[in-house]
Amino acid sequence: MSPVHAEQFRTLNFGSQVIKTTAAFPQTATSNLFTVAGGICLVTSFFGIVTTVVAGTDPQLTLGTAPASGTAEVAGIASSTALTSAEVGTLITVQPSSGKPGALVVMASAAKAGNAVYPPGSGGFLVNTGHITQTTGASETGAVSWYLTYVPMDTGAYITAA
Repeated sequence: MSPVHAEQFRTLNFGSQVIKTTAAFPQTATSNLFTVAGGICLVTSFFGIVTTVVAGTDPQLTLGTAPASGTAEVAGIASSTALTSAEVGTLITVQPSSGKPGALVVMASAAKAGNAVYPPGSGGFLVNTGHITQTTGASETGAVSWYLTYVPMDTGAYITAA
């Protein structure tokens, strides 16, 4: 009997993994993090880790969607929050909500990369064909690597890094 490897365990419990490495903040604009193709997907986990220190002058970040048809919603996944002086290693996740966008959560103390963040336990959220986006409220420095796991709800649906 062979043990289950970590990657197999993750896939069995959360679905397929996609990583968007070192996504620099757009300068007072919106940029695509992930592309959703072929139909609806259930995002089972979604978090980021700061890879380039964030400027200390109150940068705001929201996570949203830009569907292939319909209206883009810059805060459709997570509402705006400040990432002031977030150091390399700071973890960011989406707070679960009841059918509405949650708050973007930066660990208890953004200046402490060693703190833990509890991943959402709500069962995830659904996204349709289009993009998962990040939007900043000011031109600031900083970058985040984003990790996402998902399960396709429509046959042939999938998510890739944009």
